[in-house]
Amino acid sequence: MYDDGSNQNLGPTPPPEFNQYPESSSTTGKAMLFNYWLKRHWKLLLIILIAVLVVAQTIYQIVYPSSRFIPGTKVDGANIGGMKYTDAAKKLDEAYGKLPLEIYFGKNDAPFQTPTMSEVGIGVQNDERLQAISYPFYLRFVPGSIWWASSLSEPGEIKYVYDKNKIISYTISKVGENCSIDPTNATLKLGNGQTQLQLVPSRPGGVCDINELQGALEKVQPTTEKKNQVRVSINDTPAPITDDMARALAEKLNNRMRNPMPMAVDSSTSDIPGRVVLGWLDFIPDVPEDPQDINSNRQSSLKFAVNKKRAEDYLNLNIAAKLIKKPGITYVSTIDFTETSRVTGANGRMIDMDRTVKSVEDYVNNRVQQATSATMVVGPKTEYKRSYNPTSVGFAALLAQYDIDNEGTYSAAFTELTGVTYPRSAQYRGNERMPAAGVHSLYLAYTNVMEEYAGNSRPVDRISGSIESAECFKLMLQRFDEGCRKGFYDYFRFATVNSYGKKLGLTNTVFSGEDTETSANDLHKVMLGLYKNEIARQEGGQKIISTSRQSLNNDGIPKGIAQNSVAHVIGEGSNIYNDTALVTSSKYGAFALTVMSSGEGTSWEKIAGLAKKIMDLKAVKVPKDAR
Repeated sequence: MYDDGSNQNLGPTPPPEFNQYPESSSTTGKAMLFNYWLKRHWKLLLIILIAVLVVAQTIYQIVYPSSRFIPGTKVDGANIGGMKYTDAAKKLDEAYGKLPLEIYFGKNDAPFQTPTMSEVGIGVQNDERLQAISYPFYLRFVPGSIWWASSLSEPGEIKYVYDKNKIISYTISKVGENCSIDPTNATLKLGNGQTQLQLVPSRPGGVCDINELQGALEKVQPTTEKKNQVRVSINDTPAPITDDMARALAEKLNNRMRNPMPMAVDSSTSDIPGRVVLGWLDFIPDVPEDPQDINSNRQSSLKFAVNKKRAEDYLNLNIAAKLIKKPGITYVSTIDFTETSRVTGANGRMIDMDRTVKSVEDYVNNRVQQATSATMVVGPKTEYKRSYNPTSVGFAALLAQYDIDNEGTYSAAFTELTGVTYPRSAQYRGNERMPAAGVHSLYLAYTNVMEEYAGNSRPVDRISGSIESAECFKLMLQRFDEGCRKGFYDYFRFATVNSYGKKLGLTNTVFSGEDTETSANDLHKVMLGLYKNEIARQEGGQKIISTSRQSLNNDGIPKGIAQNSVAHVIGEGSNIYNDTALVTSSKYGAFALTVMSSGEGTSWEKIAGLAKKIMDLKAVKVPKDAR
């Protein structure tokens, strides 16, 4: 320290090494001073830090919401820390409702049913008992108490509630009003990793007292500490298939399948482990209709059968490669309805599962000493190369063969209206009656314009709820609105709609609300009549065309004919896709196309596909004499 001779004490003397640094290093010097100060006062800093944390913790405890449980709170094994009391009660109520209840009859070791508490109508209410758990105000001033105070209080007693109507409904649905329980026959199973069949014991049935059963359920007190069980007395009726019967069959099958089963595969033999074959077996109780009939020569017995699916899965994975031969392809070319060439592909081969399964059953029954993997011939697949002349016959062939080449059932009608000298037309199954699935909106729209013109209905009449007729007309045709469609049918009623159907000459249409059936030719007839102004000319038939031209459901015919203008009405249901349309093409003129389809594999994409084929054939240059 610098000494001016006054001998004053100017403070503590820095460590000698401090003076080794030049005065120009101010930052380094300050850091060294701070480190020096920290070494001398770290205990004070630590005390201050701890005090701040304690004060902060205490403040947090004081302001912690009284409507929530403190962290770490557990009730019946469920963590409800931090939850609101109402949410925690709901969580516990739901958890108790999901607890399983084992219902036993008589001395049975296996439960008859294992429903959840809520399914039976047994519940709990936890809101009141949770109020007993609190965080006392005085403890809030004890540092750290929020982490252990939950262990100082216990929940109150649980409240059990019983829905008697649900208990009655459940018991009657399971055992009937007579409380009759069917016995369960003994059977066999092959557990995971096991090599031998094991007994699944029989369970006697009988008759119980339904009041005793319902009363027992009303006394159940759900708990999370042990299994929840109910046992009700019963007048035992033994199962027809006894444990001894099943044991005898198990012994027979286990002995037979102790060694691998040899299976002939062409000229070689494959050994299939016995446990694999045992895993294929299903066990079927064979019980006479009246086991008490002393005149019956047939007694109850447990039989087995090879499960075709399980056997097939194994054989396809392990043996099929040696047997299966992929069939070839037969290529067929056609023009219209005429076959022009055929190149026949080779036959293939596949496993004949029915005969193979029979062979396995014979081996397991010790009738043969070797199973056989039987095969069967599979014919070649057929691929068609279709071509069509631009004639009515060509269009007819296109419609018919589209049905042949695609899944489902199709009916269709096609008629050219402009653009050619001799309009072409075709139909396939045109008169076949098929589900309308909503396409009968066309007939309802016609009925509406006729009735409005006659003064029997008004545009402001309410058709579906508060929706008026004029708006429902648009919704039905443009948005396939079911409410409006049903509304119009109910408003006009069957007699009126049916009478207009007869005037239109609908010979294959049967009106029955949403179950209405119609045909492609009937729909086609109406669309053609509207286009030609042959029907509803004065009454407003063109309104049907102009409105349906703005349809928002354009996945069928409109998608297949691309950018051309389309007025169409659709029908759609489960595996049902119907579309009847008027198409106006600037390049190819106008035409009408109606397609109805039903069955697995049908779709709007299929309807669009047929429409595209129609457009492709129309694009073919038309000979002068084409009809």
